[in-house]
Amino acid sequence: MNVANLALEGLRRHGDYTAAYFEGRAIRSAKSMESACRLAALLRKQGVRTGDRVVLLAHTSPNVAVSFQAIWRLGAVAIPIVPQSLAHEIRYIVENSSAQTMLATSKLAVKAAEATRGIDGFHKLLVLGESDPPPAVHPSTVNIAPAWKTISPLDSIAPCVPSDLAAIVYTSGTTDRPKGVMLSHGNLVANARSTIERLQRKPMLRTLMALPMSHVYGIVSMNIGVVTGAVTIYLERFDAAAALAVIEEYRIERASLVPAMLVGLIDCPERERYDTSSLKNVTSGSAPLSEEVRLEFQRLYDCRVANGYGQSEASCVVTAYRDEELVRPGSCGCVLPGITVRVIDRTGRPSPPGTTGEICIRGDSVMQGYWHDERATREAIVDDWLHTGDMGYLDKDGYLFITDRKKDLIIKGGENISPREIEAAIGRHPAVAECAVFGVPDAKFQEEIAAAIVLKRNRTANAEEIGHFLSKHIGTFKRPAYLEFCDALPKNSNHKILKRVLQKQFEMPSEQ
Repeated sequence: MNVANLALEGLRRHGDYTAAYFEGRAIRSAKSMESACRLAALLRKQGVRTGDRVVLLAHTSPNVAVSFQAIWRLGAVAIPIVPQSLAHEIRYIVENSSAQTMLATSKLAVKAAEATRGIDGFHKLLVLGESDPPPAVHPSTVNIAPAWKTISPLDSIAPCVPSDLAAIVYTSGTTDRPKGVMLSHGNLVANARSTIERLQRKPMLRTLMALPMSHVYGIVSMNIGVVTGAVTIYLERFDAAAALAVIEEYRIERASLVPAMLVGLIDCPERERYDTSSLKNVTSGSAPLSEEVRLEFQRLYDCRVANGYGQSEASCVVTAYRDEELVRPGSCGCVLPGITVRVIDRTGRPSPPGTTGEICIRGDSVMQGYWHDERATREAIVDDWLHTGDMGYLDKDGYLFITDRKKDLIIKGGENISPREIEAAIGRHPAVAECAVFGVPDAKFQEEIAAAIVLKRNRTANAEEIGHFLSKHIGTFKRPAYLEFCDALPKNSNHKILKRVLQKQFEMPSEQ
């Protein structure tokens, strides 16, 4: 089944209704479907065929959902990219995926043009509107907005088998290069249906879409919404005051947020100006949620907050709570139907309830593998079990608790950040001998980035100089907030850097 059929299924079930709001504009479900069919026809006219990889560079908006639907209708593969990515990060994904076409919004067209200039095999940069300034640096740039309005819709949907590729979602993980998570039509359909069965949500539920749709959660939320007949209110970028304003204006009933967003809403000085009494349920995910933050948010906003767990490699959602279900403090909820979770010890044997070990996942939602990375695929999927690298335990009733991360991954504001990528950037500085990058607790983002640096003998550098140097190599969000210069890094007998020792030295730096 082509995942695009989910939207068609939803339209047939719920009919034509106001399905979304964006920047004060109401969008009907039938109009959204027509837009997707027109865009599919336009992409086909631009040469996109079944199996082609199409990069999507855009901030959260209804057009992102329409673009996914159009790409899937053709049987092509969608590759969403985080809009905050730098040009060289975008370029790596385009080259690695061998994508020939990119869809970009007008606000991001110049960066898209810079990123794709001179790539062998790349043919078309399709811009959804006029950009300012025009991205003239790319000879194949086409503003498709005028033709999108007039072209005849493509009503057909390419037939697909469950194993056919639908999306490649790039995630940094713990390596210095992003890995492409290959998700099939079967993966995305299975995860959407399993999540719907677990959540049992009512139709016409008013939901806030504040998370980036370049992530798997944005994709699964979109698919859940069209099937259940949700009313989605989109925020292009999260801002606490803006979120409160739309909650009041549109009487939003539920929202999915990362812990950093919860903290932002708790600390928002304008909070009491808004009527948020409609908000009943909030789901938190993508990063550890402290019980203190969860309870404080519940107290201030008089709504229920529940944590969930997922992975890109599992098409997103693995465990969840129903909206009326009693929350067990510290738990991420129960496993979705159709997914099996087991916790294993160091020998690979299943651990009994209440015993911590590595979390492994099996089911139709598990990815096909990593794009062009057979070694990483073999390491991640063993005997059909996805080894997550996360540590936790299941209680006797099947509720999952996450206790730690096996990997060195830094999760800042819900974003996965690779320490090795940052270490490589710092290591380019001519005065740096070696460095270690790690996460430390942070009141705003839950986790902030810190770096310990050893300079070469007779060389000097300060934090300001390193920061300026990094601004040319990595985005602002990935730059360390804390830099410490030291004579040597703590290491074990195998000369492996002991990051846990460094983390203890940096404990709660925001309070220093």
